[in-house]
Amino acid sequence: MHSDVLKIFLYVAASLALGAVISPWLYNLGMGLAEVTEGKDTNGVIHWLATHARNAEDNFPRYFDRALLLAAVVLLFPLRSWLRVGREAGRFRDTPWSLRLPDSAVVMDRGQPLRRNPRGVIQGLMGFLLAAGLLLVSGWLMIQAGMFMWRDAATSTSGVPNPVVLDIHWSKALRKAVSAAFVVATIEEVFFRGILLGIFLRAMKPAAAIVALSFLFAFVHFLEPPIGAKVPDPEAVNAGFVLLGQIFSRFADPMTVISRFMVLAAGGVVLAMARWRTASLWLPIGLHAGWVFSYAIFKSATWPTADLPEMARWLVGVSLLEGLFPLMIMVITGFLVAFLTRSSDEAERA
Repeated sequence: MHSDVLKIFLYVAASLALGAVISPWLYNLGMGLAEVTEGKDTNGVIHWLATHARNAEDNFPRYFDRALLLAAVVLLFPLRSWLRVGREAGRFRDTPWSLRLPDSAVVMDRGQPLRRNPRGVIQGLMGFLLAAGLLLVSGWLMIQAGMFMWRDAATSTSGVPNPVVLDIHWSKALRKAVSAAFVVATIEEVFFRGILLGIFLRAMKPAAAIVALSFLFAFVHFLEPPIGAKVPDPEAVNAGFVLLGQIFSRFADPMTVISRFMVLAAGGVVLAMARWRTASLWLPIGLHAGWVFSYAIFKSATWPTADLPEMARWLVGVSLLEGLFPLMIMVITGFLVAFLTRSSDEAERA
């Protein structure tokens, strides 16, 4: 019970349980707010909340996501205190919770606190271009192979008819993709690679810490309900646990595990390696933002081609980050990151 890594995994389990408990309460609160404010003039915040609640009436998984996020934030404070149990008081700047340290203050036997990085902006831009470029090129190749089609095209390159022809609003898609990319990348990298990896590195060797955190990263991102998931009675006390059971049932599908979970885990390894080799968050934030940006742009502009052979679905899933082909792209990205961040000693040996 004194292991920091064990405490992190117990924190994730507790967040899941608390999220499942409060999600039906959150759903009932949202439905009550939507009903009370319907047809009435209210202030801007309440109107915004009521509108979103009304639009999500038949989407209990959305309430579950918000409940899970709320549970994770609430439990983060006792987790921080629990991680300090049994330890001598130390300076905040010498802990994994610190986001930036000068080289002279880095204490290597307590993990790997983050250093100042004079090349940070360049590394962040390099990571963004590398990740987004490789993923978008792979998407273009999948379109040429007929596995995806443009939303405004009549057919795919293999002649499959487009079921719904829509215009592509590139300016709107770009705005949403850019904002989502840098907000999501910054928040997740500060939490996963800035804080959690620092904690893991304090308890484990670098390779073990990188792999363990990467599987935790993949597991957390894998916690999304199956497409079309429904809960018979979203107002029931156990509604959250019913949905949680549907989520965990995805682990029983080998195609889903290989095509989605392994891609997420490989991406986590690349991001953690980038953080370890640079002792900075600039490069992982750039890489992560590049992946989110290219995923969002590709999703806004294409449809997955229907009725492909089973073997094709093993190679490419229904998005830019599913399948063995995207997994290969992650591996290639990892090798390039390792090459670009090698030390002078490694370069001389090469």
